[in-house]
Amino acid sequence: MIQIKEYPANKDFFIRLKFFCREILDLCNQLRVTPIAYGSLAYFGYTKNKTIRVNDFDFLIPEIHFEKIIKVLAKNKIKYNYSVEWHTLQIFNDDLRIELDSIDYWYSGPRDFRDFDFDGLIVKAISLEGLKLQYKKASEASKDRPDEYRKKFSVLEKLKQVS
Repeated sequence: MIQIKEYPANKDFFIRLKFFCREILDLCNQLRVTPIAYGSLAYFGYTKNKTIRVNDFDFLIPEIHFEKIIKVLAKNKIKYNYSVEWHTLQIFNDDLRIELDSIDYWYSGPRDFRDFDFDGLIVKAISLEGLKLQYKKASEASKDRPDEYRKKFSVLEKLKQVS
């Protein structure tokens, strides 16, 4: 397990996001769904770059589980937005957002996931190689933030896989 004791630049927000994330991961666990972290949460986990801001948590899940998660969210009166077009389920609590994206649609990388402990929040995450592929692809396809993704890919390229 990779232990992360550091926090990003927006530590207070990140801590609130961790608590909300635990609630969503508990719901997923009850449904036997294991979200896989990627995006800025995984990026922070691998780089431990305390100058970045993590504004939401992104996870990958099999798309087949969206329907049962939506039912539980509605039952618990948790706000969400489901986009069939983008294969994404966004879950909200005030200014906090957890995004569940279809692993079938958005991810074609290796399935060798890693365990991370973000100071008490334990998640599975895509491998460093998988994250590199995601940011490389995003830097080539993004219309709004290609430079940001290219920079993150460049940073990740310099890292070695953690066991």
